[in-house]
Amino acid sequence: MTTDRSSLAQLTIDRSEKNSKSIRPTAAIAIFSATLIAVIFYWFNTDVNNHLAEAITLQPASEAEQKTDSLVLAVNTKVSTPLLTSFDQPSIAVLDASGHIVARRIATVSSRVTGKLNLLNIEEGQRVVKSQVLAELDDQQAKLSYQLALADLSATQASFEEQIIVQQQQLKHSTRLNELFKNKLISEQQVEDSYFKTQQIAAQLTNKQAMINLSKKRVELAQYQLSQHKIRAPFDGVVISKNAQVGELISAGTASGGSIRTGVGTIVDMTSLEVEVEVGESYINRVFAGQQVLATLDAYPQWQIASIVEAIIPTADRQKASIKVRIKLLEIDDRVLPDMGVKVSFLSTETLIAQQ
Repeated sequence: MTTDRSSLAQLTIDRSEKNSKSIRPTAAIAIFSATLIAVIFYWFNTDVNNHLAEAITLQPASEAEQKTDSLVLAVNTKVSTPLLTSFDQPSIAVLDASGHIVARRIATVSSRVTGKLNLLNIEEGQRVVKSQVLAELDDQQAKLSYQLALADLSATQASFEEQIIVQQQQLKHSTRLNELFKNKLISEQQVEDSYFKTQQIAAQLTNKQAMINLSKKRVELAQYQLSQHKIRAPFDGVVISKNAQVGELISAGTASGGSIRTGVGTIVDMTSLEVEVEVGESYINRVFAGQQVLATLDAYPQWQIASIVEAIIPTADRQKASIKVRIKLLEIDDRVLPDMGVKVSFLSTETLIAQQ
């Protein structure tokens, strides 16, 4: 009975520390195998994805897709955004600047003579046309000078007519003396005296003719001086200022005192308005004649005016390190006024085309 129990004890499972250590290598091998399988599976999937990407890249895209992709790339790589303009081609702003509206034709109207202002026909904002009478000066003295010149011309013409009669009488006298000399009834001395008398009258007649021409020029001068007492508009435009009042003295030159005006008003040709900006020397290489420009008035920020570079003034400001640029407005509008503030954007279609 004792022998049987010892035999049964040998058949039990030994759960001691020695048996647990023998099981651990088997678990480590299983974990290592699972990790290796996962790495192989990941490598296989990555390689397949790379081959698929290369296959997709090698397929040629359509022409429309290529242009769209290149245009998107050009816009993304450009700092400034494309502007929607009224020009034919899409453009982008390569340079921004600010300036003012200036007039190419502006004049302070005055007279060439000094006189008292008797009549003034202008007001601010009034439209005038070329040769319109804007003001009149006291012309009493000029009228007297003109009448005196006419009287002098009349006297000179009368003297000339008298000299013509004398010449005709002398020519007849010389003809009779020549006939008498042929018949030997008078001496040769008498014929020579008559000849010299005829030549003298002819010279006097020429002098009288010259005096008539001189008197005519004096009349023209007096008439011109009389017309200068009426101040006329030099061109079509708008009166922006009235500088004198009726009763004041108007001077042709620079006034020495405050009581004498040098002009009656200032006229601006609104069709000659343009933009004048100053561009730094470092950025002038982005501007060229004929370049498209968008101008925006400070008073109307939502209104963009299509413009074009008229000219680049060929000189630089040494102190400001800038160069003036003239910009022509392609749109004429009554809202555009002289000395208004304006911002401009210089456009470039070449940059966008090169990036496509």
